[in-house]
Amino acid sequence: MYRSLLTLLLAAALSACATTAPSRDAQASADKLRFAEKAYQDGLFVEAESYYRELVADNPELYEGWFRLGNIYARTGQLDAAITMYERCLDLDPGQARAWYNLALVRTRQSLRTLADAEQRFADQPADQRRLAALRERLVEALTSKGGEQQ
Repeated sequence: MYRSLLTLLLAAALSACATTAPSRDAQASADKLRFAEKAYQDGLFVEAESYYRELVADNPELYEGWFRLGNIYARTGQLDAAITMYERCLDLDPGQARAWYNLALVRTRQSLRTLADAEQRFADQPADQRRLAALRERLVEALTSKGGEQQ
Protein backbone atom coordinates (compact mmCIF):
# COMPACT_ATOMS: atom_id res chain seq x y z
CA MET A 1 0.00 0.00 0.00
CA TYR A 2 2.78 2.42 0.98
CA ARG A 3 4.76 1.62 -2.14
CA SER A 4 1.77 2.17 -4.42
CA LEU A 5 1.14 5.53 -2.77
CA LEU A 6 4.78 6.54 -3.12
CA THR A 7 4.80 5.35 -6.73
CA LEU A 8 1.65 7.36 -7.47
CA LEU A 9 3.11 10.54 -5.98
CA LEU A 10 6.43 10.11 -7.75
CA ALA A 11 4.74 9.34 -11.07
CA ALA A 12 2.63 12.47 -10.77
CA ALA A 13 5.68 14.53 -9.94
CA LEU A 14 7.68 13.09 -12.83
CA SER A 15 4.89 13.61 -15.34
CA ALA A 16 4.49 17.20 -14.20
CA CYS A 17 8.18 17.82 -14.62
CA ALA A 18 8.49 15.97 -17.95
CA THR A 19 12.24 15.53 -18.53
CA THR A 20 13.49 17.51 -15.55
CA ALA A 21 14.32 16.14 -12.14
CA PRO A 22 11.49 15.91 -9.61
CA SER A 23 10.68 19.26 -8.09
CA ARG A 24 11.22 20.12 -4.45
CA ASP A 25 7.45 19.95 -3.98
CA ALA A 26 7.31 16.40 -5.30
CA GLN A 27 10.22 15.36 -3.11
CA ALA A 28 8.62 17.07 -0.11
CA SER A 29 5.37 15.17 -0.80
CA ALA A 30 7.22 11.88 -1.06
CA ASP A 31 9.01 12.64 2.21
CA LYS A 32 5.72 13.57 3.91
CA LEU A 33 4.19 10.33 2.73
CA ARG A 34 7.13 8.34 4.07
CA PHE A 35 6.95 10.17 7.42
CA ALA A 36 3.16 9.75 7.55
CA GLU A 37 3.35 6.01 6.94
CA LYS A 38 6.12 5.57 9.50
CA ALA A 39 4.20 7.54 12.14
CA TYR A 40 1.02 5.59 11.34
CA GLN A 41 2.79 2.22 11.57
CA ASP A 42 4.37 3.28 14.88
CA GLY A 43 0.98 4.29 16.28
CA LEU A 44 1.91 8.00 16.44
CA PHE A 45 -1.51 9.08 15.26
CA VAL A 46 -1.27 12.80 16.04
CA GLU A 47 1.90 13.05 14.00
CA ALA A 48 0.53 10.84 11.21
CA GLU A 49 -2.67 12.89 11.08
CA SER A 50 -0.66 16.08 10.58
CA TYR A 51 1.29 14.60 7.67
CA TYR A 52 -1.79 13.09 6.03
CA ARG A 53 -3.69 16.37 6.41
CA GLU A 54 -0.88 18.16 4.58
CA LEU A 55 -0.82 15.48 1.88
CA VAL A 56 -4.55 15.67 1.15
CA ALA A 57 -4.45 19.47 1.23
CA ASP A 58 -1.78 19.33 -1.49
CA ASN A 59 -3.45 16.48 -3.38
CA PRO A 60 -7.19 16.20 -2.59
CA GLU A 61 -7.54 13.21 -4.95
CA LEU A 62 -5.17 11.10 -2.84
CA TYR A 63 -7.52 8.29 -1.80
CA GLU A 64 -5.06 6.64 0.60
CA GLY A 65 -4.57 9.86 2.54
CA TRP A 66 -8.29 10.16 3.24
CA PHE A 67 -8.48 6.45 4.04
CA ARG A 68 -5.61 6.67 6.53
CA LEU A 69 -7.19 9.72 8.16
CA GLY A 70 -10.38 7.67 8.54
CA ASN A 71 -8.39 4.89 10.19
CA ILE A 72 -6.65 7.32 12.52
CA TYR A 73 -9.95 8.87 13.60
CA ALA A 74 -11.59 5.46 14.05
CA ARG A 75 -8.69 4.24 16.19
CA THR A 76 -8.78 7.35 18.35
CA GLY A 77 -12.55 7.24 18.87
CA GLN A 78 -13.37 10.24 16.65
CA LEU A 79 -16.14 8.38 14.88
CA ASP A 80 -17.86 11.32 13.17
CA ALA A 81 -14.54 12.43 11.67
CA ALA A 82 -13.77 8.85 10.59
CA ILE A 83 -17.09 8.65 8.76
CA THR A 84 -16.39 11.91 6.97
CA MET A 85 -12.99 10.62 5.81
CA TYR A 86 -14.33 7.25 4.62
CA GLU A 87 -17.13 9.00 2.76
CA ARG A 88 -14.52 11.22 1.07
CA CYS A 89 -12.68 8.06 0.01
CA LEU A 90 -15.87 6.67 -1.47
CA ASP A 91 -16.58 9.92 -3.28
CA LEU A 92 -13.20 9.51 -4.96
CA ASP A 93 -13.52 5.79 -5.62
CA PRO A 94 -16.78 4.01 -4.74
CA GLY A 95 -15.20 0.68 -5.66
CA GLN A 96 -12.99 0.57 -2.57
CA ALA A 97 -14.31 -2.29 -0.44
CA ARG A 98 -11.99 -1.43 2.47
CA ALA A 99 -13.58 2.00 2.85
CA TRP A 100 -17.09 0.52 2.75
CA TYR A 101 -16.11 -2.08 5.34
CA ASN A 102 -14.52 0.46 7.69
CA LEU A 103 -17.43 2.87 7.25
CA ALA A 104 -19.86 0.11 8.26
CA LEU A 105 -17.72 -0.78 11.30
CA VAL A 106 -17.57 2.82 12.49
CA ARG A 107 -21.30 3.32 12.05
CA THR A 108 -21.89 0.10 13.99
CA ARG A 109 -19.67 1.38 16.79
CA GLN A 110 -21.74 4.57 16.83
CA SER A 111 -24.93 2.53 17.11
CA LEU A 112 -23.59 0.53 20.03
CA ARG A 113 -22.38 3.69 21.74
CA THR A 114 -25.79 5.33 21.23
CA LEU A 115 -27.58 2.34 22.74
CA ALA A 116 -25.23 2.25 25.74
CA ASP A 117 -25.78 5.98 26.33
CA ALA A 118 -29.55 5.55 26.06
CA GLU A 119 -29.50 2.66 28.55
CA GLN A 120 -27.79 4.90 31.10
CA ARG A 121 -30.16 7.78 30.42
CA PHE A 122 -33.17 5.56 31.09
CA ALA A 123 -31.79 3.90 34.20
CA ASP A 124 -34.81 5.14 36.14
CA GLN A 125 -37.21 3.66 33.58
CA PRO A 126 -36.61 -0.11 33.70
CA ALA A 127 -38.94 -1.06 30.85
CA ASP A 128 -37.26 1.33 28.41
CA GLN A 129 -33.83 0.41 29.67
CA ARG A 130 -34.55 -3.31 29.16
CA ARG A 131 -35.82 -2.66 25.62
CA LEU A 132 -32.66 -0.70 24.75
CA ALA A 133 -30.43 -3.34 26.32
CA ALA A 134 -32.21 -6.07 24.36
CA LEU A 135 -31.66 -4.19 21.11
CA ARG A 136 -27.97 -3.69 21.90
CA GLU A 137 -27.62 -7.39 22.76
CA ARG A 138 -29.34 -8.42 19.51
CA LEU A 139 -27.02 -6.17 17.54
CA VAL A 140 -23.95 -7.62 19.24
CA GLU A 141 -25.28 -11.15 18.69
CA ALA A 142 -25.90 -10.45 15.00
CA LEU A 143 -22.38 -9.12 14.65
CA THR A 144 -20.74 -12.03 16.42
CA SER A 145 -22.82 -14.97 15.17
CA LYS A 146 -21.45 -17.16 12.44
CA GLY A 147 -24.88 -18.12 11.13
CA GLY A 148 -25.05 -15.20 8.71
CA GLU A 149 -21.65 -15.74 7.11
CA GLN A 150 -21.40 -16.94 3.54
CA GLN A 151 -19.46 -20.13 3.01
